[in-house]
Amino acid sequence: MTEFRIKSAPWPSATFTATVSPATPLHGINLLRHTHMRLCEAEQLYQHRKFDHAQKICESLIGEHPAYLAAHHLLGLIHGAKKDHDRAFDHLSRAAMLNPRNWATLTALGGVCLELQANDMAALILEQARAIRPRDANVLMTLGRVYAEEREYERAKEAFREAVALKDDFHAIMALGFVCRELGQNAEAVEVYKSLIKRGVSTLEVLFGLANVPACVNVDLLAELEKLPRDQTDGPREFDELAVFVRATALDKAGRHAEAWQHLAQVNHTIFLATQEIFREGSERQNAALATLQGDSIKAVGDSRDNRQPISLFILGPSRSGKSTMEQLVAALDGVKRGYENQSVGKAIRRTFQSARLLTSDRIGLLQPELYPQCREIYLEELAQRVGSARVFTNTTAPYIHEAQLIASVFPNVRFIFVKRNVEDNILRMYQKKYRRGKNVYSYDLKAARDHVAWYLQMMELMAKKFPDIVRIINYEDMVANPAAAVRVAADLCGLPQADGPLPDVGDDRGCAEPYHDFITAALNR
Repeated sequence: MTEFRIKSAPWPSATFTATVSPATPLHGINLLRHTHMRLCEAEQLYQHRKFDHAQKICESLIGEHPAYLAAHHLLGLIHGAKKDHDRAFDHLSRAAMLNPRNWATLTALGGVCLELQANDMAALILEQARAIRPRDANVLMTLGRVYAEEREYERAKEAFREAVALKDDFHAIMALGFVCRELGQNAEAVEVYKSLIKRGVSTLEVLFGLANVPACVNVDLLAELEKLPRDQTDGPREFDELAVFVRATALDKAGRHAEAWQHLAQVNHTIFLATQEIFREGSERQNAALATLQGDSIKAVGDSRDNRQPISLFILGPSRSGKSTMEQLVAALDGVKRGYENQSVGKAIRRTFQSARLLTSDRIGLLQPELYPQCREIYLEELAQRVGSARVFTNTTAPYIHEAQLIASVFPNVRFIFVKRNVEDNILRMYQKKYRRGKNVYSYDLKAARDHVAWYLQMMELMAKKFPDIVRIINYEDMVANPAAAVRVAADLCGLPQADGPLPDVGDDRGCAEPYHDFITAALNR
């Protein structure tokens, strides 16, 4: 689920004025006045979400005046609000062509590129907008969203913090809380969310943010949930589901485990039934990945240890297994830059397909072997841009396990740390989480979650057997009990000096499933 929403860049407010002079024909002034009044009418309709009527006015204006920049801009916003991002791009790019230095148009265009998953293009456009308007909250907010999507959370936090300082905006504050949480800065994330509650801005999104902070939250979530107006907890299905997960989390924190389980069981069953097609496709892909790894059809295409290149350290494991915790510990080593769940590998694969004039895919298994060198070169260029002066760049994107063998074979200087934890603890934490729509759908059924974890463990063991020099497996429980030992494993694997300073406090979530053991056992035995 997206945790901070898009805000279209507004057109700068202006009032039409015209001065009659001998050089200006009367009909010209009237034309300017008339078109501007129609545009203002369309803007008012847009503000009141009467998009179809506003669209007709803009299309009429553009039909009569094809170079009317403001009409193209507004029509782009209208299509964006209607989720027709392709048509939004058409009109906003036309507006940007007419005036490449209009920061409002560039900001809106960057936001649409982000919706179209053209993150690099969005970043280029928005950096141009910031160069023109360096202290505009809308520019900074949209740029922060790009950084967040690219998992450049430190840069995203800086942009959101600047935006909040310039404009007291709910969405910017929520976005700041989100990136603080992703950075593991849980205390700061809690304070951001609590600041909204203290001001009386307690919404379901705020409570969901608090519920997802993996730390002690000094807020009575149940009491806050009860204060919400009915229309905030009784709306579209996605909103209803969100409210249930917040309530279940609040009950869990209050020690009311039976009630929490009752809510979870009902909502998860509903979601799982609605995602059967996605689940079947995922299961088929898992089976294919396991069969490939069990075979010997793929051979390494080069030396996996290349001291001339930075190390790509993939920290992988099932969802909620402790990957981010391990990454946080590894980042205590000198020369390590956290990459979080970045898409550098997928981006390199997509660009290779595009360069070869093939249909675009992010599946390296579909790539012809003769294109591996090009894919490797593109990946190393992307890695160089991200890693900076660091020696090791981490990646915690769990689905990369599907093609981990090819990643190890195609790309140089790759290492893997796989994290596994107690199965009951693992599947419970998955079962308690509301994922983005269409993601990790197996987590909504305990048997499916258990089977997924079992599959992932098989993949880990096979990878360790095939690539013993570059693969290590760490137990979450051991990592929590002795974090220094876990860091030593990573340091030895990557050839880095041992950490001298104190290690971060990574918390302790061992045994979280104990209060739910009977419920889990009953569900698995049905």
